[in-house]
Amino acid sequence: MNIGRVHHMGMIVPNLDRAIGGFRDVLGLELDHIEPYGDELVIAFLPCGETLVELIRPLTEEGFSADWLASAGPGIQHVAFEVDDLEASLRELAAKGVRPTGAAPRAGAGNTIIAFLDPEPFGGIIVELVQPR
Repeated sequence: MNIGRVHHMGMIVPNLDRAIGGFRDVLGLELDHIEPYGDELVIAFLPCGETLVELIRPLTEEGFSADWLASAGPGIQHVAFEVDDLEASLRELAAKGVRPTGAAPRAGAGNTIIAFLDPEPFGGIIVELVQPR
C-alpha cells in the first residue's frame, strides 16, 4: 500500500458558517467549496498546503456523525490518507486482518472513492482511505 499524503482531517461541527469563518478569518484558510453528502451531511473543504480541512455538519439528529457530535462534541473525527489504489489497499489490509467499516469502497465527497477502517488496530482512531477519481 502506498500512502501518498494526509488527504484531509475530518472535523465535526455544529455550525458550519461559524467554523468556516474561524478557519478563514483567524487562520487565513480559504474556502474551496461546500457540498452535500447524501441527506445527512454538508461538508466544507478548506485547503491547507497539500491537506484539506474537512468541516462536517450533520443535517439530521440521527446518524453516525450526528451521534458523534452529540456524544463527543465538535472536533476532529477522523484522519484520511490518500492511496493510489483503494481496492488493492483494502486487499492488503484484509491480509493483515484489518477490515473496513460499512460499505467499501464507496463514493466519497470531493470526487473520491473512500473506505473507513475498523479503528481498533489504530488505538481507536478512525482512519479513512481516499482515492481521488
